[in-house]
Amino acid sequence: MKSWIECNARRLVVALAVGGCALALSGCGSSDNVASPAPVDYAALCTKINGQQFNGITVTATSRIAAAGGNPGYCKVSATGAASTTLDIEVDLPDNWSKRLLQQGGGGFDGSIPTVEATSAQFPLIKPLVRGIAYTASNGGNRTGNPADLLTNATAEKDYAYASTGITVHFAKAVIAAFYGSAPKYTYFSGASNGGREAYLAAQNQPGDYDGIIAGDETMNMGTQVTAMLNIATLAGSAAMPSSAQWTAAYSAAVAQCGNANGVILNPAACTFDPSTLQCGASGAPAATCLSAAQLQTVQRIVAPLSTSGGQLLFSGYNWADFGSMFGVGSYGGLGGGFAAIATGNANWLLPATVSGSLQANFNVDTSYPVIAAGLQNVGADHNLQAIAQYLMTGKKLISFNGAADPLISPRDHLRNWQTVVQLAGSAGGNARFYLEPGVGHVLGGNGPDQTDYLGAMIAWVEQGTAPGQLVLTKFDSNGNVTSSLPDCPYPTVPHYSGSGSVSAAASYTCAAS
Repeated sequence: MKSWIECNARRLVVALAVGGCALALSGCGSSDNVASPAPVDYAALCTKINGQQFNGITVTATSRIAAAGGNPGYCKVSATGAASTTLDIEVDLPDNWSKRLLQQGGGGFDGSIPTVEATSAQFPLIKPLVRGIAYTASNGGNRTGNPADLLTNATAEKDYAYASTGITVHFAKAVIAAFYGSAPKYTYFSGASNGGREAYLAAQNQPGDYDGIIAGDETMNMGTQVTAMLNIATLAGSAAMPSSAQWTAAYSAAVAQCGNANGVILNPAACTFDPSTLQCGASGAPAATCLSAAQLQTVQRIVAPLSTSGGQLLFSGYNWADFGSMFGVGSYGGLGGGFAAIATGNANWLLPATVSGSLQANFNVDTSYPVIAAGLQNVGADHNLQAIAQYLMTGKKLISFNGAADPLISPRDHLRNWQTVVQLAGSAGGNARFYLEPGVGHVLGGNGPDQTDYLGAMIAWVEQGTAPGQLVLTKFDSNGNVTSSLPDCPYPTVPHYSGSGSVSAAASYTCAAS
């Protein structure tokens, strides 16, 4: 009798899931005669969910994507937040659902949704749909990617600052429950750059919503990071600012002294390169890219700790990186100025230092930092390290990472703040890991291998209790072929070449203390 009841209970769930109302009760005698449940019509479910409302948000479109290229079939759900908002959300629902949900963070000032297709192409080791993981992401409440638009729309500013993360995950969970008939068993967040900021905000603001959070290339203190950026951006257009070619040449000189045969600095903390060797007139200084005395001071400034005149340490400085690249000093005014404008409501922070009326031109650490830091806290765009530690103390897991040669977000300051969180968490600090990716730039790119499956490591940690240790970093060419690999070492270890074997193969290295 019990088996007959259980059989028909299963049939009822399937029937309700596909919108049917009739129960097929035959074949429920012995286990030998139990018929397989009718296949779920995911295409019909996808169509049915269109126009429905979840958590006050209406689904504006759904589309059924057929299985192809190793991906299962899936339903793409599109929605826009409450009336008069510009928060756009996507949820992707695979046929092979594994009862997991992954929320992906954005980048910069957003402007568009990081779709599941784009994320899978950018991070080919992740592949959430192949793993049967439902996926969700948003545009952060900003459709243009222009921070100026946030200054004239209080709702959009609030969404970008912090609120879009919670709105998105709660909407996605409601959609999933309606589509599959059950809520996710495990929920993960992954993001880097602004997505890393969102990841840490998720830990501090909504710890109950996530089982594991992956946060990359964001320092956990945007107030000090923005201050460090503007401290350099204020020199834009002046004789003290090196050219892009000079910045790149300085990095190449550091790599020549500290890097391996592939141009990767394995242990940035041990690199003692002195840029004064590049000053014009110094023996061996390259004529085309040598530095004036004022330019040398700027180069020295960017890698040095930053403090107030009273001695308060604000920022640890940068590792050696290609500051002449796309995410180098040329981006500091746009990103730093954008966050300063959000913090203060003053659009003049958006003006480059070379433009009349620019607040960047008159930037001063002592007077500007307190205003910017307080403003970012007031709008909810910055972090509370104690709250992130509390997330760890509930038993939840955190994987942090940073490109060791990131020229935009300081890996040194990220690590410093991560260490503070671990100390605040006490014995629960063991629920956190930090990975410093040798030679990697901002999120991706650079001289080092730049792809790692942090999601797989997090799933194993949360669901099987297997804490992550040494991982593998891989570099692919444009055809998807592996060109090099390195160990991805958990802090405080770094890769050490064993003395034999290819310098391009992770097997030739071990992770050991620096």
